[in-house]
Amino acid sequence: MYSGDSFLKDFIRYQFEIAKRWKDRSEITTDKFAKCFFSFSGFNALYFLWGVIDKKSHEPEYKIIEYFLCKFDSIRAEKILQALSKEIRYFIKREPIQSMKKRNPYNFNEGDPKYGRKWKEMLDKKNNSVDRLVALGEIIYMIRSNLVHGSKTQCGDDEKVIDNSIHPLEALLIESISMTKKKYPWLE
Repeated sequence: MYSGDSFLKDFIRYQFEIAKRWKDRSEITTDKFAKCFFSFSGFNALYFLWGVIDKKSHEPEYKIIEYFLCKFDSIRAEKILQALSKEIRYFIKREPIQSMKKRNPYNFNEGDPKYGRKWKEMLDKKNNSVDRLVALGEIIYMIRSNLVHGSKTQCGDDEKVIDNSIHPLEALLIESISMTKKKYPWLE
């Protein structure tokens, strides 16, 4: 995919700048749906970057997110999860997020809860902190997918879901920027 160290360094810098710019933009908007989208876009720039670095970019997107979040050690993952305890409780208590990818046009408000249930169960405290962080990331990914593919509204439960996604997205983006900077100290 690339011809050498110079290209890779430029690519890393480029993706890192994209992430920072989306983070900055998310910090100034007051629209919660835009904040969610902007924060995810920054997070996306970095997990995509790491997917390329780790030669995982051919994998499905949810797997790239999983590989990426597994880069956090258990201590860091636990700190992130503790800071997000309110939102995690919300997602554990709430019905599983449904994948709206294959929703029936005759029952347009109902999707497939299979993956949402899987991630919700993994988010439970019985699992290790890295697995729980992966589960949270996958739940957030499903929410983002539902939002950008046109199956979220701006009211009711959808608004509550977005409200509870913003802080985790901001935390994932900040931690991803920090981890990337730590690995590549020449950034910034």
